[in-house]
Amino acid sequence: MIKAYFKTAWRSMQKNKMYAFLNITGMSVAFTCSILLFLSVYRDFSFDQFHANKDKLYKIYSFSNGPDGPELNQAMGYPVAPTLKAEGIGIEKTTRVKYGGGKVRYQNKELELSSTMVDNDFFSMFSFPIIKGNKTNPLESLDNTVISQEAAEKIFGNTEAIGKAIDVEIDNNWKTLTVAAIIQTKPLNSSVNYNILVRPELSSNYASDKNEWNNQHHSVYVQLAGNTNQAAVENRLKAFQKKYTAPNLEEMKSRGYRPDAKGDITAYRLLPLSEWHFNLQVGSNGAVSKSFLYILILTGIVILIIACFNFINLNIGLSFTRTKEMGVRKCLGADKKQVWLQVLGETFFTAVLSMALGIVAVTLLIKGFNQIFLTKIDASLLFQPAILALLIGILLFVSFIAGSYPAFIMTKLRAVEILKGKITIRTNSLFRNALVVGQFVIASVLICTTIVIYKQFQHLRNAPLGYTTSALVSIPVYNESNGKELVQQMRLRLAAQSSVIGVTGVSVNLGIGEDKSSSKSSSNFGYKGKIVNCNWMNADYDFLKTLGIQPIQGRDFSSAYVSDTSNAVIVTESMAKQLGEGNVAGLSFYADSSQPKMNVVAVIPDFHLYSMFEKNEPLTIRLKKDKSLSYILVKTTSSNPSATMDLIKQAYAQVEPGKDYKGSFVNENIDRWYDNEKRLSQMFSIAALVAIILSCMGLFGITLIVIRQRVKEIGVRKVLGASVSGIATLVSKDFIRPVLLAIVIALPMAWWIMSKWLQDFAYRVDLQWWYFLVTGLLALLIAIITVSVLAIKAAMMNPVKSLKTE
Repeated sequence: MIKAYFKTAWRSMQKNKMYAFLNITGMSVAFTCSILLFLSVYRDFSFDQFHANKDKLYKIYSFSNGPDGPELNQAMGYPVAPTLKAEGIGIEKTTRVKYGGGKVRYQNKELELSSTMVDNDFFSMFSFPIIKGNKTNPLESLDNTVISQEAAEKIFGNTEAIGKAIDVEIDNNWKTLTVAAIIQTKPLNSSVNYNILVRPELSSNYASDKNEWNNQHHSVYVQLAGNTNQAAVENRLKAFQKKYTAPNLEEMKSRGYRPDAKGDITAYRLLPLSEWHFNLQVGSNGAVSKSFLYILILTGIVILIIACFNFINLNIGLSFTRTKEMGVRKCLGADKKQVWLQVLGETFFTAVLSMALGIVAVTLLIKGFNQIFLTKIDASLLFQPAILALLIGILLFVSFIAGSYPAFIMTKLRAVEILKGKITIRTNSLFRNALVVGQFVIASVLICTTIVIYKQFQHLRNAPLGYTTSALVSIPVYNESNGKELVQQMRLRLAAQSSVIGVTGVSVNLGIGEDKSSSKSSSNFGYKGKIVNCNWMNADYDFLKTLGIQPIQGRDFSSAYVSDTSNAVIVTESMAKQLGEGNVAGLSFYADSSQPKMNVVAVIPDFHLYSMFEKNEPLTIRLKKDKSLSYILVKTTSSNPSATMDLIKQAYAQVEPGKDYKGSFVNENIDRWYDNEKRLSQMFSIAALVAIILSCMGLFGITLIVIRQRVKEIGVRKVLGASVSGIATLVSKDFIRPVLLAIVIALPMAWWIMSKWLQDFAYRVDLQWWYFLVTGLLALLIAIITVSVLAIKAAMMNPVKSLKTE
């Protein structure tokens, strides 16, 4: 019997090629788009889930409930991790994770491989298996290093790596270390990155900072003991904070800090592993908004639902030609169950064929999909048990939804009336209008959300950052410890070039450059009975000139002032407010009692040193002889950026001969801050376009049904003198009311969805009224165009043909 159903389905498809083509094309496109969306989302949700201890792994961060909302910071000082483990508060293991240098030397080779400083607990906390060498305690000796399998192949090729000595750059110093073990290359869906693993004690500032709680520059991961939980440990962390980093609560209250829902003004808290990839403030680099992933999931589901609607519409249209077939089947003994199974079987057959075509399309498109959207999904994910179960579930869901209503219509037909020619199929107008409303609610929401998402990411990328980004070039230097000398050499070589406005050096890149590196250093210190918190950055002469920043007070760093070489600093406005002085320029203060006083030479407006996902924080920019610089910044004229870049490249080749030039425009670096968001917004935009096109197909199908039902009425109206425009308007107006209703329903929904989504951003666009006006007009225009094509065609038909009797 099942074979007969499929044979009938195949014959029906051959007989009605146009309907079959539209059904299979629409559903296969929907399957392709939805599967790609689901695979991309699945990859994001799979991040870090391979760790055996995933339910016990957390990242510690500090929380303060400031006057402008929660302030979160993941940077910790060196003593935090070992003290947490020693205190017996339910934390069993800890590891610091600090990114050090970016280069490795072996024999005559120098490779760019980043080093990561970790503690020995790293290997038992995380499920990164050691595949060769010391598997129990590979970093027991400070002279040891652990390298990834990928790094081993790059450094040693096919030769043995264990026991060999390599030079590793750590905080601008070279250390000769012995390879004690080879660890598996980190998975693509890991928030923790590594190539070369070394001990934190090798850091150049470890000896001076090992007991400094307020000098914060790395992340700390912890594993809880088996007999405790997150809430209990966070409660114990209150006493821990009070013991080691007691805050001045009265001073914080005077600055507008207030207790949160848990009663904490400030506290240490734990971020569970499941949130590392989704917390934009204290999660991993490359974190994505979970709400955006939910939007992509919903979009994929919506696409499938719209495809089901289209299938229903087209099948109802096809049922006009199959009434006699069903009448004959019923006369030959077919009961309602058999008719129902036949229609569902045909739907299932179409869905299976569409799914197969969709999967083939996914395997063919996935490479291009990865390139366009900068993602790394693999076709092998299709064979993951969870994905296979999802595909089967989608297939059954689509088959049932798309086939149930046509089957219900077919089973209601009476065989005798069909064979006498007394039956006509008319869809219930309420059901028809419900489909129109449903599809255009979806279309309108998608149009509106696409506009808002586009405007938000344009805002992130184009909002003023507080400094001039155009025609500004950032160049990573190889020898960071000699950074100040390299900056000076570049300044001298480019001094005669009229296209070069200024040259300076910094320790923190602006955006994400070609080296893909970023860093953040923060600390707090006491000043006149207050706790001052700030981030730190090292810079060189002409800093303000090169970035185009106008000081509020004071002046730029300048070689004309000999005193600038000894701890001269420029502070941002929010940092100046913490110092609480009227005129901060000229003020001196101690940030570290073991170091000379800081001398403030200027106050500047706050600017965005980091992405706009993070709130601006107080910043101190320091000029000091012995501080390294990691990047050279060159400000140029914008008349011929390509030629100027070539000029800078030639100068750099003389300054650091034999090194690859990795200069990039800061505008490009800023864009890289938002690569994930750009990828997801592009995915959503294309998926929304597919969904809107499918919605139009659905409306087209319903219009076709109505026109076919009213063909004789249209013929009579033409004979009686009705105009083409009058008939087209008559047919079209039946669809305008439900579309208008859909717009009224959709716009508040879109406003609510986008309001919730925008809450993830520290800096966001306002929801303008014209977004919703444009959405309504576009939805109405799409409906009018879609319906008018068929309405005008029907109005122009020869009434003689439509009024002929059979």
